Amino acid sequence: MFEETKKGFDWFSLIVGVLFIIAGIASFTRPDKTLHFLAIVAGIAFIFRGIYELWFRQRIGRILGESSGWLIFSAILDIILGIIFLFQPSFGVLFIAIIFAIWFILDSITELISAKFFKEFHRGYYWFIIILAILSLVLGVILLFSPLLSAITVVWLVSTFLIVFGIMKLIQAF
Repeated sequence: MFEETKKGFDWFSLIVGVLFIIAGIASFTRPDKTLHFLAIVAGIAFIFRGIYELWFRQRIGRILGESSGWLIFSAILDIILGIIFLFQPSFGVLFIAIIFAIWFILDSITELISAKFFKEFHRGYYWFIIILAILSLVLGVILLFSPLLSAITVVWLVSTFLIVFGIMKLIQAF
């Protein structure tokens, strides 16, 4: 019924895995360079997003016959931020750190609001969510007022992701 397929060695996964592990270790050892790189990547992403929003706004205008000034404003803002991130990576580094902290805060508030849905199912899980959300909220506020700590946390998360993904690719190679 089931045929056993023999899998060969995957050189591509091995190479990608080794490269990701090296990148993860390098980003741990050089957090300043990692943050500058992330700021440049974010700048490029902002520019592409702004161009896409301008294109999307044009399509909406053609299809619906409506103007969308907010999309134009948002697109121009994205492009300007992208250019600033590319030519002033230090601004981008600070911005990334602040966005990360705000993300923690907003996610915590969302968890606190949605926790009520779990109260009826399992009280232990409800309290677990509440405690984690409060801790995350406190951490978010601390990170918001300490951009350096926030930036280091971003680097640790990215570095850890790179290493874990690299290990997964190494395992996949065999």
